[in-house]
Amino acid sequence: MAILTSGYGTGLTPKQKKALGFVLGPVISDSQDGSGGVGDDIESVFGGADSNNATPLSLKTTISLVGTKTSHTHVSLANGVLGQVKIIVHLTRLNSTTLVITPDNLAAGDTVESDSNHRSVTLMFDGENWQVIAGEITGSAEFVIA
Repeated sequence: MAILTSGYGTGLTPKQKKALGFVLGPVISDSQDGSGGVGDDIESVFGGADSNNATPLSLKTTISLVGTKTSHTHVSLANGVLGQVKIIVHLTRLNSTTLVITPDNLAAGDTVESDSNHRSVTLMFDGENWQVIAGEITGSAEFVIA
C-alpha cells in the first residue's frame, strides 16, 4: 500500500479521509428513466414552513429536488465534507413561492433563493463553507445569494 506524501507530510488528514467516503453521482439506474425519477442518490422534499422549521436536505444524496408551495418554502443544509458536491433543483413552485436555502455556512452570504421552478444550483463544501460552483447566480435572475 502506498503512503501519500507531500510537502506537508504523509498520509491524509481526518477531513481528507472523511471526504473519500462519498461518491459523486448521479447515474441513471434501473429505477430511473432519465425523466426525473427519484433513485438512490436523489431525494425529493417540500420546503419547511419558515427558517425556524426548514426541511433539512440530506447529505447522503447528491441531488435534492425541492418543491415549494404556500407556507412550505425553506430548506437547510448542514456542513458537508471536504470536496462534497450538492445539487439543489427547485423543481416545483406553487402559489408564487420562493425557495430559500439556508446552509449552515455559505461563503458568499446567508441564503440562496429561487423564485422560479426548474432552476438548479450546485454547491461544493470546501471544508468550512459551501461554495457556489454552478448555476446562474445574479441579483435578479435564477438563484440569488442573499
